[in-house]
Amino acid sequence: MPHKKKDTLFKKSTAPGKFEFNEPVARVFDDMLERSVPFYKECQQMVIDLALHFAQKKSTVYDLGCSTGTLLRHLVKAIPKSNNIRFVGLDNSEAMLKKARGKLKGHLKRCELVEADLESDFKLVDAGVVVMNYTLQFLPPKRRAAMLKKIYKGLRPGGALILIEKVRGESDSLNDLFVEQYHTYKQNQGYSKLEIAKKREALEDVLIPLKPGKNRDLLEGAGFRQVDIFFKWFNFAGFLAVKSGKRRR
Repeated sequence: MPHKKKDTLFKKSTAPGKFEFNEPVARVFDDMLERSVPFYKECQQMVIDLALHFAQKKSTVYDLGCSTGTLLRHLVKAIPKSNNIRFVGLDNSEAMLKKARGKLKGHLKRCELVEADLESDFKLVDAGVVVMNYTLQFLPPKRRAAMLKKIYKGLRPGGALILIEKVRGESDSLNDLFVEQYHTYKQNQGYSKLEIAKKREALEDVLIPLKPGKNRDLLEGAGFRQVDIFFKWFNFAGFLAVKSGKRRR
């Protein structure tokens, strides 16, 4: 794999515009994730372990918002070919998908990469597992319920949605503490206070986190009867939602 390019996007003196998943972001995105998302690699492994448990033979595993394809590559390598599972990565950024194609070279017979918006006419077909890592948070909150219902409808009985999100604290005062802890974490990863502030400004009204309880309500409202949190670190949380019914082996 090529060496990751370091994220210095917000070191520039110019004021940031709204955050976009464009070519400059795609170039440094792998480094950005590893330095900006707490327990990033550990969460990826947790997702892989859960996907291995819930993946059903002759089904499809979807990564919605697959970005540069890192997790998708791990999933393809972890799930045996004998299971006859199809993998689909969806993203609305061609710059991200270009990097994903490079990472998935040699696996494209089992894996399809699709450039599409989450809310487009794109349909989930025979899904055993759907992964959304740090993706739903970029959808306007009023449109998230419809997206989750679409996922629920596309899942097989016994299928699972694995969702990781940036979240707000249930208490506003504790949320401020959690954000402070997160900023300290980023400083420890080499980001300056100015970079942190500028990125936060760029993400304003672009990434809108909800409280864990609200995310749970949305998942249950979509039809999921089994919902639990499998990961929590200050203002980040991972949710597992399972569709009722017997899972095909």
